Amino acid sequence: MSTDVVLYEVSERIATLTFNRPASLNSLSLGSIQTLLQHLRDLSVRSDVRALVLTGQGRGFCAGWQLDMDQVPGIEGESLGVRQSHLMAEYFNPVIEALHDCPFPTLAAVNGVCAGAGVSLALACDVVIAHHSASFVMTFAPRLGLIPDLGATWKMPRLVGWARAQATALLGERISAEQAAQWGMIWRAEPDAEFQSAVNDTAMRLSWGPPGIAKEVRHAHHAAQTNTMTQQLDLERQRQRVLLDSPHFLEGVAAFAQKREPKFGD
Repeated sequence: MSTDVVLYEVSERIATLTFNRPASLNSLSLGSIQTLLQHLRDLSVRSDVRALVLTGQGRGFCAGWQLDMDQVPGIEGESLGVRQSHLMAEYFNPVIEALHDCPFPTLAAVNGVCAGAGVSLALACDVVIAHHSASFVMTFAPRLGLIPDLGATWKMPRLVGWARAQATALLGERISAEQAAQWGMIWRAEPDAEFQSAVNDTAMRLSWGPPGIAKEVRHAHHAAQTNTMTQQLDLERQRQRVLLDSPHFLEGVAAFAQKREPKFGD
């Protein structure tokens, strides 16, 4: 078995990053988050990758930040809060931003326990598919006296509404994959026996899309959260002006006319 804390593989234009600390349900060590960030930065400039799958080895997707205060580096005399703040600014937050700015679609394949920062990482992806037996839990507030982070306070109210986001954060109750799908927190919950085939099929379909379109759609949807209707209509107009002149649109039109699947180049 590989000793790498995050496995990195590219096959058929699909990159797969796999958390590889199964004994701890893939809790995040400093090495894990540093490696994940480096892989995401490497992938962002690869022209041979069209989709990314983020998943975990073993029974867990990611159990969140490893509660080992000794692994938080810093200058002697600095408080834990100051040291952790530096880590968030240097590694954790840039990971979420890298997923947000990823040039190709991202898919979280939640294969088991997904807790704390693991929930934030999953929800930072464009599409989330979960094992039917998987679950999501955020116990920052009721167990640790902390607020959810890595973008969770930004994402959850937008996905499930204020009431559910507030109650989930304060009560720390476990959310089943099926419940998460019903709430709109994730896209689908799949029977465990069909999970991997569903992930593979979805990743392949995502990889066939026009290069760059995932980032376009992602940013347009995010802008809509704060734009007025008039502002959003203008954003759509401006982006369509650019995209209608792209070779991808011309290929899509030609494929439709010829009754074939489009073949998008780089």
